[in-house]
Amino acid sequence: MNSENVTIYDIASDAGVSIATVSRVLRGEASVSEATRKKVLDAIERRNYRPSSIARGLSSRTTHSLGIVLPKLLNPHYAMIFTGAQEEARKLGYTMSLFPWSSLDTREYNPAAMLAERRLDGLIVCVEYLPPDHDERVLSALQDLRQYMPVVLIGCVPPSYDFPSVSNNNAAMMEEIVRYLASLGHEKIAFIGGVREDHDPLRRDVGYENGLRDARLPYVSSYRVYCRGTAEDGAAAFTGMLSSLKREYWPTAVIALNDLVAMGCMASARDLGLAIPEQLSVIGCDNLFCTPYLVPPLTSINTHQQRTGTRAVQLLISGENKKETADWELVERASCAHAPKS
Repeated sequence: MNSENVTIYDIASDAGVSIATVSRVLRGEASVSEATRKKVLDAIERRNYRPSSIARGLSSRTTHSLGIVLPKLLNPHYAMIFTGAQEEARKLGYTMSLFPWSSLDTREYNPAAMLAERRLDGLIVCVEYLPPDHDERVLSALQDLRQYMPVVLIGCVPPSYDFPSVSNNNAAMMEEIVRYLASLGHEKIAFIGGVREDHDPLRRDVGYENGLRDARLPYVSSYRVYCRGTAEDGAAAFTGMLSSLKREYWPTAVIALNDLVAMGCMASARDLGLAIPEQLSVIGCDNLFCTPYLVPPLTSINTHQQRTGTRAVQLLISGENKKETADWELVERASCAHAPKS
């Protein structure tokens, strides 16, 4: 077998041990029993494994190198997180390496195994929405990584994950948005974007339903449309929603998963002849750099991505085992107005 295709995960699986045990054997630590050491060394020989990344510089326990794992790098939201993390790492004397992938749970490519072989002093991982059948596999991958290096999570972190983290309370954000739109007289409020989620108390769907209930508004399933987080998907989802409804039931306000989805909704609304905000109010999330320059300027939730990146690095370096919630606030602009009169 080509040794370049064999990873530390393969060796751990063959030997029936954790990747942390394999790395201890490779470092020659005395804490490993002779029986376990033999199993690992036999697996290494059998698979012709050459741990080049680990073998170099084994005498040094620190590299002053950190890593950050981010998905969907075309979304400026993640670029802002990286900017904050990289700058804080630089101030503290560390380099920051970026590892992009769309999911920790990828069968064709195992990024967790690749990261385990890198000589990093710590890793920041952005966790996105996880379908229930993926959650267990992703958590297992994160736990394996933590055996090898400190890990701090950011993003949509489930409360059950026992990791230091800087997470977003998306439910609270959504409740605030629904209250805001209800205060403007909107009763037909749609929510576009994202995946069908479990009932984690921090998730957007929970906040959307809670906000509607608090405003004494009904939950209308036709107003909840799932799609990916791009402008193209937002436009298609908005158009599809309206095409399925009689015009008198069209929503007067749309909450978008993020600013990109909001941009797609706005473009689709214009194509359909809807005036924003006179006939349709639109709210995004992330407060991207472009939001003040859209026509009309987009109301959005400022999630302070750079602060999130900065704080994640601080937790990683300090070793603090804290779960923190990222700051956010609603930024009102001209894309929202009072509901049109019937």
